[in-house]
Amino acid sequence: ETGACAVQNIGAYGMEAKDVICAVETINLAGEKRTFSAKECKYAYRYSIFKEASMKDFFVTYVHFALSKTPHYVLDYENVCEELSTYSQLSLKTIREVIIRIRKSKLPHPQTVGNAGSFFMNPVLTYAAFETIQKQYPQIPYYKLNDNEVKIPAAWLIEQCGWKGRAMGAAAVHDKQPLVLINTGGATGEDILRLSQALQASVKEKFHIEIHPEVTIVGK
Repeated sequence: ETGACAVQNIGAYGMEAKDVICAVETINLAGEKRTFSAKECKYAYRYSIFKEASMKDFFVTYVHFALSKTPHYVLDYENVCEELSTYSQLSLKTIREVIIRIRKSKLPHPQTVGNAGSFFMNPVLTYAAFETIQKQYPQIPYYKLNDNEVKIPAAWLIEQCGWKGRAMGAAAVHDKQPLVLINTGGATGEDILRLSQALQASVKEKFHIEIHPEVTIVGK
């Protein structure tokens, strides 16, 4: 089961679905089949061609992955490295187990607490914009994407605005991972949307950074 990985280009801890997808098979409402190469999918951060309005009649039927037989370790995250330091040998199996354990400790399970996972994308800034903000907030974490851009953790921005663990009615910001909005019981879609808009406004007011939803909002 691949879920929506080929549509959303899901990712975590330095890897994205696009890193291993080589082709995507689809069918449209007219019954026409088409296979898209990875290049034709136009993958970017949490984006693919399938998110365009012009592709609304297309349905993904199969996803082709190309996996390397040679281990490739991506160890860009401090908490992952800290966990791995307790192991005498490094392997893909070990890294997988560590990342699963970290994610389980931070993310609520949707079967017990209503949520849609990460609600916002991490904002990407130019180095010039980042350096301006860094002068005011030297402790701001970031991840280098290339020579011109850096990614800022949206969770950190939300937490610095004082929203971690706070609620608006039955909609709340998770107390362990502020990137996740939860339904504590009885919250409507409008309640979640209103909370998300309050977070966006707070982050923009404090940091002059816009954070955008990673989720797809359906309805009015």
